Amino acid sequence: MRRTPQDSVELPRRMKHLPVDRRGYPVIATVDRGPQAVDFGAISERRKLALATFDWCAVCGGPFADEARWQMVMQEGPVPEAVAGEAPVHEVCALYAAQVCPFLFSPQSRLGDEFRKGMVRDAVVRFVGFESTSSVIAHESGLQQGVHTLHFAHQKQVDEFSYHSPDEIQDRFADALANERDLPVSDAEQVLIALFNRLDDEGDGAVVTGAALAAGAAFAKDVFLVQGMKRFTAKPYRAVAGLLLKGSADEVLEFSNGSQDEAFRVVGPWVLERADTMPLPLQQWRKRGENMVRRSDPKRPEGPGRSVSKNAACPCGSGRKARRCHPAGIALN
Repeated sequence: MRRTPQDSVELPRRMKHLPVDRRGYPVIATVDRGPQAVDFGAISERRKLALATFDWCAVCGGPFADEARWQMVMQEGPVPEAVAGEAPVHEVCALYAAQVCPFLFSPQSRLGDEFRKGMVRDAVVRFVGFESTSSVIAHESGLQQGVHTLHFAHQKQVDEFSYHSPDEIQDRFADALANERDLPVSDAEQVLIALFNRLDDEGDGAVVTGAALAAGAAFAKDVFLVQGMKRFTAKPYRAVAGLLLKGSADEVLEFSNGSQDEAFRVVGPWVLERADTMPLPLQQWRKRGENMVRRSDPKRPEGPGRSVSKNAACPCGSGRKARRCHPAGIALN
């Protein structure tokens, strides 16, 4: 059997929880997947939204905490800030990918998708580490008219590495492996990470993408125009996000505890525990939501809870009866 670069490259500890495809390749967090097949050549915009919301690495799907966000850049010279259409990664994950990803490890590599067919990898690949992701914005794609994709803006360059051949970064990779550390993950976030990285996530990240919308991504400008997000427009995610934004701690926990959705059961606790340390993009989206959501007056309930039968399913999506879940209704604006 022909050996591949992956066979001789050590897997970082933080990637060992990832599922593998039928060939044994670890399925990185940002790619399209399903129980039957994985498309390593397709980046999922739905999954990118979850990565942005929870501040996770696009390779291992784990948190950044206080580590730098690494991005491949094309420009030369100092890079105080950068905007990219791909989600950032940990340094050790970038170094691993540089040695096993066909497009990254070979100077002769070409992209094969229908929009970039024939594009060749730059002779020298440059990765830059940034202190933080300052914003994530939906832009109309330059490759597909009318389709929006997410773009990540990073600020404050802290480090970089470049290479022509992966052999040039082996020492740096060895150091990164030796210094790899476990990043803090709460019980709620651990559940979200596990759900996000599985192969059968109801079709390409649907479960955790819904949780990301509830956490506040529903307030991001043009978020429902993003590629693959149309399926979420029929449900009142913005109403649920309003509850998690302006509801009391008891209301948030009541919603989470009563939900039949695995990710919704833990996104409420995650929002509460991260109230003072939310990722910058999510802070911006929730701030925008402050002007979009109006608190219900307990004496004059309004919203979908008043427009459905008391024994009907609650419009928030919890699966409980409306009279049990949100008897006062959920404000929609």
